[in-house]
Amino acid sequence: MVGTSPKANSKREDIVEIASRLFYEQGFGATGIKQIIDEVGIAKGTFYSHFQSKEELGLAWLKARHHIWNQWFEDAIAGKGSASTQLIATFDFLASWLKECDYRGCAFINTMAETPNAANPMRGEVMSHKQKLHERFQELAGVHCQDSGEAESVSQTLGTTLYLLFEGALVEAQNFQDSWPIDAARSSAQSLLEN
Repeated sequence: MVGTSPKANSKREDIVEIASRLFYEQGFGATGIKQIIDEVGIAKGTFYSHFQSKEELGLAWLKARHHIWNQWFEDAIAGKGSASTQLIATFDFLASWLKECDYRGCAFINTMAETPNAANPMRGEVMSHKQKLHERFQELAGVHCQDSGEAESVSQTLGTTLYLLFEGALVEAQNFQDSWPIDAARSSAQSLLEN
């Protein structure tokens, strides 16, 4: 940011990093600004010099989480070969990631559940993240259908269906604290891609 010292940037990053951990582990609503300030080890004024509100910090967290999570997703499917193999790899990634985070689930879905007002800017970030993920599934399905000679209209339906299988598996794996929903979704995805 122009006119900001490196120390100030690093303090802002510290705030986002600590808040990210707390928001994800405890929930956005359950995490107070005082706890964030105490854990970062800064004065209240320092916090407010970087963020005017908890919601503004929440937006910064979701934007950062979007980039981090998408990098995990892309790294997990990179080099997997064909588009259909990459699509199946999304479910393998989901199983691995959810197990690693002890089925805490999706930061965006969790935030949406805590933010009932659809006009809240944080809901806009959630929708943007999910829209981009949906587009990625459609893109991969488009390549798959092109490779197998299917029509473009089939690819859009397939991409949306696979996205919904992924999202449903994510929610239900978190709900049941188990991988069986992901296994079932992966099996359904495999059948769709083979037929």
